Amino acid sequence: MINLPPYQQSPEQNAWKGMTLEEMQMQRALVQARMEIQKYRLNTNLAGLKESTPLLSGGRNSLLGRIAGAFTIVEYISFAVKLVRMVAPIFKKK
Repeated sequence: MINLPPYQQSPEQNAWKGMTLEEMQMQRALVQARMEIQKYRLNTNLAGLKESTPLLSGGRNSLLGRIAGAFTIVEYISFAVKLVRMVAPIFKKK
């Protein structure tokens, strides 16, 4: 949390009827600042997780990225045909 000085208290604290425009603007600015800080923290944590998992990071240097880049479209089609030929008899029996 952000440590900010407390708001200035008005002398008629008991007769409070709402916030002034300045107080609402200050509150909105504080909420937006907290949201931006949380976004930054989440992004840094996510970047750290992506770097620590080389199998699924999704980049070109990951294991899956290197495997996917090694095959051509023709090889993917041949894998799909082989997979369909293996799975089709299972569904034909039912």
